[in-house]
Order: sequence, then C-alpha cells, then structure tokens
Amino acid sequence: MSLVVVALVKQVPKGDHSGRLDADGRLERDGAVAEMNPWCRRAVAQAVRLAGVTGGRSTAITMGPPAAVDVLREALAWGVDDAVQLSDPALAGSDCLVTARALAATVRLLDDPPDLILVGNSSVDGSTGAVGAMLAELLGLPFTGPVLAVDPVDGRLRTTVQHDAGTESVTIDLPAVVAVAERSCDPAKAPVDTWPAPEAVRRLSTTDLSEAEGSWGMAASPTKVAQVHPAPLTRNPVIFRGHPESQVTRALAELTTRGCFNPHGPPSAAPHPNAVVTPASPRAEVQVVALVGGGSVEGTRALLGAAAALAAEAGGEVVAVRTAAAADDLAQWGADSVVVLDGDEPRSVARALAGWMGERRPWAVLGAALPWDREVLARLAVSSGAGLMSDLVSLSTKDGRLSGLKPSGGGTLAEIVSHGTPQIATLRTGLLPLSAPRADRPLEERVLHVEPDPAITRTQRRTGNDGDALDRAEVVIGVGRGVSPEKYDELEPVRALLNAELAATRKVTDQGWLPHGRQIGITGRSVAPRIYLAVGLSGNLNHLAGASRAGTVVAINTDPAAEIFAHCDVGLVADWQEVMPYLVDGLRSCVNG
Repeated sequence: MSLVVVALVKQVPKGDHSGRLDADGRLERDGAVAEMNPWCRRAVAQAVRLAGVTGGRSTAITMGPPAAVDVLREALAWGVDDAVQLSDPALAGSDCLVTARALAATVRLLDDPPDLILVGNSSVDGSTGAVGAMLAELLGLPFTGPVLAVDPVDGRLRTTVQHDAGTESVTIDLPAVVAVAERSCDPAKAPVDTWPAPEAVRRLSTTDLSEAEGSWGMAASPTKVAQVHPAPLTRNPVIFRGHPESQVTRALAELTTRGCFNPHGPPSAAPHPNAVVTPASPRAEVQVVALVGGGSVEGTRALLGAAAALAAEAGGEVVAVRTAAAADDLAQWGADSVVVLDGDEPRSVARALAGWMGERRPWAVLGAALPWDREVLARLAVSSGAGLMSDLVSLSTKDGRLSGLKPSGGGTLAEIVSHGTPQIATLRTGLLPLSAPRADRPLEERVLHVEPDPAITRTQRRTGNDGDALDRAEVVIGVGRGVSPEKYDELEPVRALLNAELAATRKVTDQGWLPHGRQIGITGRSVAPRIYLAVGLSGNLNHLAGASRAGTVVAINTDPAAEIFAHCDVGLVADWQEVMPYLVDGLRSCVNG
C-alpha cells in the first residue's frame, strides 16, 4: 500500500524568546532567529521515509507568517515532494483550536486525501501538545502518540508509543493522525545552500479555505494570552569560586544556614497548604469536572485539590470522572461525586463525556498534562468549541472566568484566559499545592458507558523507569549534557545521601541517556522539590521553567558565565567530578549530624 503522508511543521524561535506581547496582545516574535521545531523535524524525516518505502508521496504543511516558508524550503530539501504554506494576517493570534481548524481546512484542499498525518509531539515555544488530537477530532480520525517507531503493516500502522514510565505497542487504522516523539529518528536538517527557492512552495490564504469569514485569528479564539508576567525573582545567587574543597565547605555552610538539611524546610517556592477542603453543599449548580486517569496518586490529589478550591470559590461541587484503573479514594482529596468510565479509549471517552456534559453544562473541566488526559480534553475542546488552556502551573478565577499561568519564553509566565463554555484546562500537577485530606466518606458513583474504539489495538505495555517519583520528590538532581551517561554512577553517593530523584534536560533525554519521563522543562515535567541540584547543565530557561518552584537551586558548572548561575541560590564554579568527593564527605556530616 503506497502511503500519502502529510507532515505538519511549525517555525519556532531558535533558543529562548522574549515572551513579550505586541500592541495587539500577541507574543512578540519580530527579530528573533527562527528554525523548524525539533519535534517537527522528526515528523518530516518520518514522512519522507514512509512515503519512500511504500512508493507514496509526502507533503509538508505549515501555518505562519511569510518568513515561515523557510521551514518548508528545508523540508523540500530533505526530500518531501510538496509543500504548502497557509499564511494570512487574519490568522495572527489564533489559539490551538483555531490553528487546528485552519490546518484541517488546509488538509481538505489537498489533491490526494492523506493516509497519514504526522505532527510533532510538542513545540518548544508553546507546548500545548493538543493540535494533533484536535486535528484528528476535526477530521474524524484516530490518533496516537508520541511514537518512537512507526511502520505500515497490512493496511494499518504499527507503532511503539512512548510513555513516561515505559512504552506500549499500538496498532492503528489508517487514515490516522500520529504524533512523533523526539527520539523516534534523526532530525531532518538540510544545509541552507540546498534549500529550493520560496517559489517551490504552494501558498494559500484564508480566502482559499471553506470556513466562514471571521472564523480565524484572535477574535475567533476561545482562549487568549491576556498578559505576560515576569517570573518572580526569588533567587539571590551566592556564587563560590576557588578550590573545589573550599567551595563545597562554604556552599554546605550556606545551605545549612538556609535550613536545607532540615527535613521540614526550607519549603518549596510553592508551599503546600494545610487547609482542609470543605465538601460542597448538596445540589450545587456550579460543577467543576476533574478527569482522573492513570496518573500518580500525588497528581490525582493535586488535581482534585485544585478543582475543589475552584469549586469552593464559585460555590459549586467537584465531580470526579475516573477510569476503572484510577484511585477510588477520591472524597478525601476533594471529590463530591464520582462518575466511573467503563472504558478508557480517549476518542470514545471524549464522545461519552460530550454527551454526558450536554445535560449538565459544567463550569470547568480539568485534567492532568499527561498524554491520555490531553487527547480526551483536546477532542472535547473541539466538540464543544470551548478551546483548551494547556499545561497550566496555577489556576484562579478572574471576573468569574478561569485564568491560569503557564511558562512562556524569556523566563516569563503567560496568563491564559478562557471565554469558552465549559472552560477546559490541563494542569501540571507536579507544581500544584497539596491540600490536607478531609474526612473520607462514601460517594455516589454512577457508571458512564464508553464504547470501544475499533481503530485502536493495544497489545503490549512495557514498564520502564518510573518518572512519577519526580512529581513530589524532596530533592532532585538535574543533569545536563555536561555529565556523560558513563559517569552517572559518580552521582549515586550524593543521590543516596539526599534520597534524591534523577532528572534531566530535554537534550539528555533526546540522546536516550535518561528516560523521557525524567525530562524537566516546558516540554517535560515540572517539579517543586526542597532542593534542586543542577549538575553540568547550562541553565536554558525552557528547562528551568520546570524547576522554577524549587526551594533552593544549587548549580555546579565550570563556566562562570553559564546562565544557570543567574537563576540559582548557591553556585559552584567547578568541575562536577572534582566537587563530588568533597560533597559526599560534607553531606554525610550535614545529613547524619
């Protein structure tokens, strides 16, 4: 079977960007050096490969300003057969839902309907992780991802899906939409001097699309960036230089003064409140739905606590909608009633929820920023037209509407507001506070039937390193590319003394040096430990956004100009391998003394 394959690609700022808004309330990108999104490079490479091995044809599509034609020129140089750019000032400021609608309309204009649409699993400038699933819902297609391996077999597609704690074998019917993991293959990178002229790209505008005029851009988007806040400057770095032994002695004295070796302090930058969430009054008219999948117990507790706090503020109740495999002791964490799903295929769950919600019109629907929750809520955002606020690190209400913060460029936090009904959001539960449990009590449980999805076959789940332990770790050691994997054993004595969890930057997990579930940053996990020990990493702000709520950040790097030293509390300008023996000896006294 020859495959018609489409790769969706996005142009993103190279490195970090300012995070500022322009006069129209859009993120400012002018003057920034741009490139193809790293995940999209893998989508292009896989599209060319799959079209080649099946005797098919590949097309790359992008939506963006005129300058975004460069990512398509590079894709053509890599080997895609055709390229289409959708560009129109009317599209500026589109949120992920409006973006997905525009891309779906563009796909429908292709001469040959695609058998397979490949998307990058995320993007370094936004990390919504939702456009692929939204596109699948708009086109009526199955979706899976992020995939590490993808191959056509007997008219279907056999994939290996990457999870934080392992992998899963999934076979999916074609046509389909598939998100590609960063480790799936080598990236498509072509030298600039091999790129064809811009005239090789087919250009489209909104006048070519079938959707009604006025359905594009910021005005049509149910979610918006209201403003961008500078991340609070909570660090006042103390940097040590000199002989490694002397640096360690002075650093440990500083950490001891800060109370870092006291099991009860210092708190993280997001302290966990002890307030007990009060159960809602009976028959509350305002409902906050919390989607509880197969995430960690701590993540479920944080999600329900956030839902309960919102419900209390709005005078409503929390309805927990859980899978059969999820925890069932939900009353003590904030649930007032429970709906049990008798199936868990995301497309079918979204359809069942849409029908169930039609009678209730909940005020908000919340889920964790995990692949299963993201697909369910992305599809629900399409069917309801409500849009999706993704990867929020905090929630509040503003003028009776839901508002949340998420990491943006330049160490900033973007404030996202929703004008949709219901208001739908995914949350980074690792950064949410934990409320103290309330008295447990029996809850009314109703069963919501979920049809199977015949387009998806799951055959084998392999469990690997469990990244869930990172979410509530008291101490985390983050490693960058300055620490080679052959040297990780040298970190073990410090890790054991501090009872720490190991984490990494995106580039480390991209190399396969540590599992994907150990990645911290905008496109990875977010943590709030008492101590974050950064070893051999430069301090890219996209990474540090995932550790922004650590109580104390300790950095070790040989480069005194490394960015990490501007964002730590205690810094050692030294070779980490020279530091470790002295650190082990000193920590034994601090921890045991």
